[in-house]
Amino acid sequence: MVTRAKSEPGRRPSSWWSVLGGICAVLAVAAGIAAIVVQRDSTTPIGEGEVFVADAMTSEDAISRSEDQFTAVRLARNELGVEAVSLLDQDGRVVASTSDPLVGRPVQNSLIADGVADRRFMALAAAIDEDLWLDGVVEWPAGSVLYQVASPLEGGGAVMIHYDVSQLLGRRTPPGGIAPMAIQLLGLAAVFGVLGAAVVVGHWRAARRYRQVQLESEILRRNSLELERANTGLESARRQAEDALALAEEKIRVRSEFVLMINHELRTPLTSIVTGAELLRSRGLSDADRAALLESMIADGSRLQEMIDQILAVARIENRGLSYELSEVSFTELYQALASAHPGAVTDSASDPDPEILVRTDVGALGLIVSSLVNNAFTHGADAVSVGCSTWPQLEPQLEVGDRPPGAVFITVADNGPGIDLEFLPRIFEKFEKSGFSSGTGLGLYMARMIIEALGGSLSVQTSSAGTTFQLSVPGAPTRDRVEAMT
Repeated sequence: MVTRAKSEPGRRPSSWWSVLGGICAVLAVAAGIAAIVVQRDSTTPIGEGEVFVADAMTSEDAISRSEDQFTAVRLARNELGVEAVSLLDQDGRVVASTSDPLVGRPVQNSLIADGVADRRFMALAAAIDEDLWLDGVVEWPAGSVLYQVASPLEGGGAVMIHYDVSQLLGRRTPPGGIAPMAIQLLGLAAVFGVLGAAVVVGHWRAARRYRQVQLESEILRRNSLELERANTGLESARRQAEDALALAEEKIRVRSEFVLMINHELRTPLTSIVTGAELLRSRGLSDADRAALLESMIADGSRLQEMIDQILAVARIENRGLSYELSEVSFTELYQALASAHPGAVTDSASDPDPEILVRTDVGALGLIVSSLVNNAFTHGADAVSVGCSTWPQLEPQLEVGDRPPGAVFITVADNGPGIDLEFLPRIFEKFEKSGFSSGTGLGLYMARMIIEALGGSLSVQTSSAGTTFQLSVPGAPTRDRVEAMT
């Protein structure tokens, strides 16, 4: 048996990966732009005021970290790389300096002295009044033009810084090369760029793989459908083969049973007839014995002829089918026809015959069915058989063949025989079916079924140990009163 293959392509790659790749790309661009801005700022010359303020803050920090004033000014000069650094008191007098000759002297420049007194930040370029010494050597003689910056301290006094003009221009220009912050930002931009590219490439490859798997799934789905159709065809062929085998086995069984039935049912009357003929040819029989023997031979011959007629009738029906000329007869006429046709049965109706009720049927064919049912009842041990007509059903059927017509008229054949075996009941209307070793061809009920179906009616049965009742339903011709009663 062919099974259907699974053809699901799995989950589609999420669009959030594309969003993540876009975010990484944006961050990479932002980091690159920031690196450019930092690098540009790091290579742009800074203003003099920025240098003065930054150096003043550095000097203040160095002075605050050292308890010795002379050590503090030398530490500040070494950190700044300027010409000289001096520490002034509140009166503008130098209390410590990297140039020893300045110690103890007041600031000569009046603008700077006023700024120190007023605690203002001062920066100006002017000629110095005293030589600037460094390690016992005159570094800048008096009259040299230097930038002089005085910045007030929080505890009082001020710090004064001397700059060479040419060196100050160099301090304003940042060193060349790439700024460390720019390098860090460029590295961050590279990381985000690589991550974004990896996400985008991964999503693209996943999407391509998904499309490939989807295409393969579609091919598998189509192949699965073709396999399923082939499987359905194979299953149908298997069922047809099984049905054909069952039909062949049934035909073989029916043929075997038919051969056995013919061998038994035909051989018995033939043997009786041959034996009777031999006895008639012998001498010594009385006239009474001869008459009885002839009656027995005639009965066996009639029985043999009846069986042959049934077999030939079934063959004609199966080959040519059945068709009847249906005519409308009254309920009374039908009742009388059945009563006169079966003197051995008690004929009764559930109610007085109503001449207004019409039945659409073939009375002769209907009579054949009823005769077959009556004879069958007597054959199988019934002492009394009754035939009845009614406009309403008289039993709840255990088995029914054919289609019960609307507005039907019902004919019942009831007997007081031993009943039908319930295991055999489902097969009673089949061809050549007989219960046990009973006599007959097993064609009577089969022919009754074929005739009632040809008449457009149905045949049902109810049985028990107290007897069996067959019910025929035949189409009734509707009248106005009957239609109103049914509605």
